Amino acid sequence: METTRNPDPVEERRMARRAVIAAGLGAAGAAVLPAPTAASTVDQRSRNRRIPHGYDQVDPRTAVRVPLTMSLRDGAPLYPGDPPFTWHTDTDTRDPHHDDGGYWLEQITSLGTHTASHISAPAHFIIGGRRLDQLSEDFTLMPLAVIDVRRRIHARGPDFTLTARDLRAWERRHGVIPAHGCVLLLTGYAPLYYRGNGADSPYITTNAPGFAGEAVDWLFNARSILATGSDTLGPDATIDETLRATTRTLLQGGITLENVGPGLSRMRPRGDWIAVNGNRPAFSGFQMGFTGFTLDSHRPTGAVGARPSRPCMAWR
Repeated sequence: METTRNPDPVEERRMARRAVIAAGLGAAGAAVLPAPTAASTVDQRSRNRRIPHGYDQVDPRTAVRVPLTMSLRDGAPLYPGDPPFTWHTDTDTRDPHHDDGGYWLEQITSLGTHTASHISAPAHFIIGGRRLDQLSEDFTLMPLAVIDVRRRIHARGPDFTLTARDLRAWERRHGVIPAHGCVLLLTGYAPLYYRGNGADSPYITTNAPGFAGEAVDWLFNARSILATGSDTLGPDATIDETLRATTRTLLQGGITLENVGPGLSRMRPRGDWIAVNGNRPAFSGFQMGFTGFTLDSHRPTGAVGARPSRPCMAWR
């Protein structure tokens, strides 16, 4: 007697993501890279480094430090299909009445490595790509370029990708995107991270813009950057079902910074720095802390207008 197996919705979402990633890799022209090649592009560009023009005004030792991390929280927004974040107190021997040497120890019981503020290493998509523990120290402090698209979202909606032409237009206004830098999109969506829970949070269900694949290639090939990212789930536009921005970033040997916090609006378009800090296990990604460094005289600009809320398609 044949039985019908009810499909597992979580497994279906994971299989759907696998198909999306495969499509993105197919569009990029490569799905498997030998280990030395996967990050060699960035490594070759890490030599003879100097402070980029316009970035010497901000000394990370004395600059204003801006928190850019969105930390794990109960009910943290989740990419559909990712495991939830759960924890409990394992031990608490502290005495509220006096200090007797007790201690508090928590245990994480469930956590995906690509939840809350985190980075993704090439191994996230690329067979043979580097894991976190194989990355150099180059990404721990990077000159920052912030591409503010809030007005464009308000005027035209969120369903667009930034092209190389858009980035060149940005350079004509603000200056050349620095080598060995990190290029982040500022959408204004980060405050949504603190609303709702899991895959139903408006942070997940609100469509967002991202980088076009050809724009990412231009950033790596013409500007020798190290990282892309956004104050959303990642550098991909919701409408880009093949995740070209992440795929191209990781194929180039770069990293993505995902779920960058609301403090990004305090950073200048050009001239500031960003630090990435945290543990680096032999994983494809992990939770990280992001810190921005800027001038004391700089003041944040407010987000412009409301953002449309629409069902979100696949991201990473």
